[in-house]
Amino acid sequence: MPTPKVSETHPRVFLNASDLPLHRLRAETTHRAEFEALAKAAREPFPSDPKEDGAGQMTRLAFLYLLTEDRTHAEGAIQLAERLTGLPISGDYFAAPRRIRALACVYDWCHALLTPLQRHFLGHYMLANTHYCYANGEIYLGNYLAGHEVNMLPSTLAAAIALGDELPGARAILDDTLDRLGKMFACYKHFLDGGGYSQSYSYTAAYIPEMPVYFLLAEKGLGLDWWAEHDWICQVLPWWTYALRSDETFLRYGDYFCSHPLFGNWGYARCFAAIASRYRDPLAKWWIEKFHDIKNSEVEQFFYDAREPIPTQAPDVLPRTRQFPSMGVAVARGDWKDGTVAAYKCSPVYLHNHCHRDQNQLTVFHKGDLAIDSGVYDGYETPHWLNYYIRTIAHNTVVVHDPQETFVSRHWTLANDGGQRFINKPDWAPRTLDDAKSEAFRDGTIRAYREDAEHSYVCGDASNCYNPSKLKKFLRHVVFVLDWPHPAAVSLVVLDEIELAREGLLPRVLLHSTNEPATDERRVVIAQGGGRLTATFLEPQALKLEKIGGAGKEFWVDGQNYPVTKMPAGPHTPGAWRVEASPAQAQGTAFRFVTLLVPADADKPAEPVPTLEERDGALIVTQGDLSVGLLRKGAHAALKGKRTLSVELAG
Repeated sequence: MPTPKVSETHPRVFLNASDLPLHRLRAETTHRAEFEALAKAAREPFPSDPKEDGAGQMTRLAFLYLLTEDRTHAEGAIQLAERLTGLPISGDYFAAPRRIRALACVYDWCHALLTPLQRHFLGHYMLANTHYCYANGEIYLGNYLAGHEVNMLPSTLAAAIALGDELPGARAILDDTLDRLGKMFACYKHFLDGGGYSQSYSYTAAYIPEMPVYFLLAEKGLGLDWWAEHDWICQVLPWWTYALRSDETFLRYGDYFCSHPLFGNWGYARCFAAIASRYRDPLAKWWIEKFHDIKNSEVEQFFYDAREPIPTQAPDVLPRTRQFPSMGVAVARGDWKDGTVAAYKCSPVYLHNHCHRDQNQLTVFHKGDLAIDSGVYDGYETPHWLNYYIRTIAHNTVVVHDPQETFVSRHWTLANDGGQRFINKPDWAPRTLDDAKSEAFRDGTIRAYREDAEHSYVCGDASNCYNPSKLKKFLRHVVFVLDWPHPAAVSLVVLDEIELAREGLLPRVLLHSTNEPATDERRVVIAQGGGRLTATFLEPQALKLEKIGGAGKEFWVDGQNYPVTKMPAGPHTPGAWRVEASPAQAQGTAFRFVTLLVPADADKPAEPVPTLEERDGALIVTQGDLSVGLLRKGAHAALKGKRTLSVELAG
């Protein structure tokens, strides 16, 4: 396929000459505050430390030149760019894309004022930094599914478009960038079309907000309409909307770097503004109206404008339950304000990088962090990250400790947490769409998902996620009961069916919390913030509850604590306690757990004691006026109570 033709005239990076009248009008009207903030930032003295690159300031100055045609702005931008060429060439994840993009803007936007010699030096320095990103692996050979490439390639694309055919080597960068993007977009489309994204919610914000940058560069520099071709970007809206909590953070799973305050984060705002303006999406407009405290000196705010009349639609019209099948995530919400946000996860693809060994896990947020995804992203591949945070032991699922088992990930031998296995062959992570679809990287399976106005039901199979030498079967059935025990609360009826490979092993069901829970023979009560969670283990009859945590045991794995090496900024949920529920005796290989988890406002009265009855081929969980029947296919059971739910279980 021939490479698209680069626009023959400058400017062509992010904008064309035909866009300038509109941007100048915005500077005088709707974007007056942004224009004044740009001008103020541009008046700041140049960095006194010659090691500071000044990339942001040179971009603002170059853009001001386009808006005002004042040559002094261009001269300042060029001076900063020439100063930057005195710094060592960098392929650093943070520095390189920032510098390359700034140089591309100066080269393109100030092109008419640059001498041929200046273009020569700025252009080749730009290319040298781009090549270093390949040389040090930030742009990795054959990697398209997840990785730093997504944050590097917007800059390589901007550089290639800025240079066009004016310097040797630029065309090769353009060809490779477009080839890579085609393969990357196929991966992103695969997951977003399936209603999810292949990274945690915060890492979605590190990846997907780059998409509008790609689309705009292709439109202005190459004449391609990627907005129409890749409208799958809009599927990020429900992915983020269902995960939004009342504390203005997202559901936790996978590596969670804190983007708080969410509504002061330009990376998120860019994506919503682009979707609102380009697709006239009412939900995106609702999102963008929630943002505040965004720095007005962001040049890109002129490019993605959602201020024109677009209808606004709050999420209240959406169903309160939703499945995201490509990532095996199911979410149930009490409401769209400060009610429960309960979630379940059993992903079909083993992803590893920034993803955890956490299939069949549950989390519950209700006016506070109750059943939590514990641990902290204190750094990539720290002892805490390797031995606790990414491991099954840190999540509300099941572990089976086999003293004979060894856990190896890549070249590390790790603590024996009793959890889910790692994959190291044919690689330690899938890198292409074919990898993601292959049996080699198959992980969990969603057996069934159903929903109606009062509840939703999901069944996940995590049997394949454990070493078969210890576990043969692990089905988790979850019924999300809306508006129980009071409006805007979501309770969970959980049935775990486990078959171990041999006698002598014990399954342990985990429940993590921030504060120390209160426990009795079969009940756990967790309180945090304005919320309370009461978990009652109704089966097995012979039950053991063990509480682990507190000072020196917050992140306890197989006889050793793995403390956080450094606490990152922002709100996190490291936790400090967990309860492990297990059969009192290791007898047989088949085990069944039935658990009722009830979140509520902390000031509400305690709920009635629940009961479990087995009859007519059904397990019947009753609490006060609620009766939930878990029925095998073909079974019928008469339920009593003001509110009854009959749920057919997947096999």
